[in-house]
Amino acid sequence: MPNDDTENRITELETQIAYMETVVSDLSDMIKSQWDRIDILERQNKLMSSDVKRMIDFLRTSPEDDAPPPHY
Repeated sequence: MPNDDTENRITELETQIAYMETVVSDLSDMIKSQWDRIDILERQNKLMSSDVKRMIDFLRTSPEDDAPPPHY
């Protein structure tokens, strides 16, 4: 009888370990996906920041700073 109890405990532990391995693998995949998305968002943010800075610089220039083309 003690042998059956030990076998049941071992089987239960193996089942739990298999479940935990699956969960860890799923979480790892999710984290990788999130880091990839963060990288994309950071690149987009840099591009948009650069665009906004150029627009602000353009809007700050006064019309007097714009020299007429040479043919005028």
